Amino acid sequence: MRTIIREKLDQLDSIYPPQRLEKSRERWRRLWAGEEKLDRLPFMAGPVGLGIYDVIPAPERLLLYLDRCIDHGIFEDDYIPSYFPGCRQGTIPGMFGAAEIVVGNDYTCERPLSKYEETPNLPPPRIEKGSVADGWLEMAKYILQETEGRFLIHVTDMQGPVDVAGQLLGYDQLFIAAFEAPELYDRLLNATTDAFIMLWRAQKEILGDTFVGTHLLGWSFMPDGFGATVSVDSLVMVSSPFYEAYYQPYLERIGEAFGGVSVHSCGNYAGAIPAVMCTKNLRGINASQMTLQEVTDAGVDGRVVIIGNARTDTLADTLRLVVDKGLRMETTLNDIWPLNEQGAQKHPDQWTAADRDEIKRKNEKVLALYAR
Repeated sequence: MRTIIREKLDQLDSIYPPQRLEKSRERWRRLWAGEEKLDRLPFMAGPVGLGIYDVIPAPERLLLYLDRCIDHGIFEDDYIPSYFPGCRQGTIPGMFGAAEIVVGNDYTCERPLSKYEETPNLPPPRIEKGSVADGWLEMAKYILQETEGRFLIHVTDMQGPVDVAGQLLGYDQLFIAAFEAPELYDRLLNATTDAFIMLWRAQKEILGDTFVGTHLLGWSFMPDGFGATVSVDSLVMVSSPFYEAYYQPYLERIGEAFGGVSVHSCGNYAGAIPAVMCTKNLRGINASQMTLQEVTDAGVDGRVVIIGNARTDTLADTLRLVVDKGLRMETTLNDIWPLNEQGAQKHPDQWTAADRDEIKRKNEKVLALYAR
């Protein structure tokens, strides 16, 4: 371990002493287990000074995360210091031989299939040396070794089986196959589900007790034993009946493999939510671009954890809805950190005494609301 890493980890240990982390972990555990809250529901501020999807070399990214975790410590929440690897869209497609395409900061991949009839030509998934998937595993090994197991590490943000299939074949051909060649659709989806499970297990095997099994918000926390999280961004395009027939079986396979599944989609996927809520072993729902009211109106209730966002100026209304509807909500507060004149987050090095006082005032307000 480099001296600079040890010094930053020691600083983190002083900011987040064991008693603080133990209490936060228990709040998270009770939330996910559906048990009576410890003293209050858990909450956290969003990331400070981090573009969590920026592609940065691991040594530089580790130092950045350690610094930002230290800065985060000024806010008394349930944040658990951790490292989030990031996301590259070609990760699982590369396990089928799809070459990655990089244009500027965009990372995608070639499409190896042009029509659904070619599905039998797709090779079985594997993690080859030098592939994108292998790169995530090498990053995990590096972070684990460099921090000597003192820093938690999240699973990388992998697309789920349907959206990987959409990259391999194209969504138009994929959806046509569901109706015209359901046996080929099933063959492809089982293959992409196998790949998802394979890569998840590989990361878990390397990281052991330092593994955090959620990417739904790259700064949040989920205790071990509550399943896998899956990005299903194409949910915005489908109805509940289509989800039930052509998405649900493969998400349930993931849930069976890991003891539960939590589902994310960008956009407003209210039309699919009634069916999503019927998914066996469903643990959580993340609809970060829908309001809490929209999510509950669509049918999400206290059976699952809602991974969502709020602001301090409307937090009282959010918590009232949580209580009134008996919800379980993992809440990220998005307006904690100071902004510059352009409306972007200030770098913590630029925080003034007034900025720090404002953070503390917001902290006191939030703690008072959660104590009710």
